[in-house]
Amino acid sequence: MNKIILTGRLCHNPEIKYVGEKNTPITKFTIAVSREYKNSQGQYGADFIDCELWGKHAEIFCQYMEKGKLFGVEGQLRLEKYVSSSGENVKKIIVRCSKFDFLTSKTESNNNIKSADAIFDNEAIFEGEISESEIPF
Repeated sequence: MNKIILTGRLCHNPEIKYVGEKNTPITKFTIAVSREYKNSQGQYGADFIDCELWGKHAEIFCQYMEKGKLFGVEGQLRLEKYVSSSGENVKKIIVRCSKFDFLTSKTESNNNIKSADAIFDNEAIFEGEISESEIPF
């Protein structure tokens, strides 16, 4: 089984291209996915993963997405092999996306988005104790 699901932020504004005899739409983009642990400076790192979308999905993605927006993608890992202009054999892993989800609205500002960690660090969620009968599982 080859399936990957990622949630992250768009690194650059997407651009649409049309390829082949049928002018099939394609967009290639990079998603920044946060790591779950802090580095030695106490900051969270990120992985930058190259992705592509084809067809109508590519057109919709380019129409509504912009740099910094939070979104999720689902797809498959693909290994691209090619020879560079200098004659070297190159291998590159990309995600061929089959679908995506907007995780912020078009009107929502990036400044208003808080991570769960920021909310828990800055606000007291509850006070007191919770009994076992109040836990739903």
